Amino acid sequence: MELVKTEPLKTEYRCLFSLYQETGSAGPRERIMPGVDFNVLRTEITMEQVLNQLGFQPTSRSGNQLHGPCPVHGSTSSGTRTFSVNLDSGRYYCHKCQSHGNQLELWAAVNKLSMYEAAIDLCRVLGREVPWIGRW
Repeated sequence: MELVKTEPLKTEYRCLFSLYQETGSAGPRERIMPGVDFNVLRTEITMEQVLNQLGFQPTSRSGNQLHGPCPVHGSTSSGTRTFSVNLDSGRYYCHKCQSHGNQLELWAAVNKLSMYEAAIDLCRVLGREVPWIGRW
């Protein structure tokens, strides 16, 4: 039996459906993974839900603007205000590590996942179905 050295999976993300290349003894082949409807997730999952799952404890609040330690770079000081999140717009920004985005991007950044993986993981954690995009 001859051992064949394979390269790690190369992942590429496209518009509606994700492609990945698998290398096996028969050579490389592409497989299609079903697409996630990110617009549905951004609409149905709130920034507040994501912050709760991350265990975020704000150090200050002004209306719908929260400040506190950054969950992305892992601030350890309980009094820090480097992380800012606006619950109305669903956007966050860290003044130290410059991480920014919406609730899905926050989940992906904290858990070091791609957007595709983060969407599936977040749905699992919240106990909801993944909104898949069907072929038309």
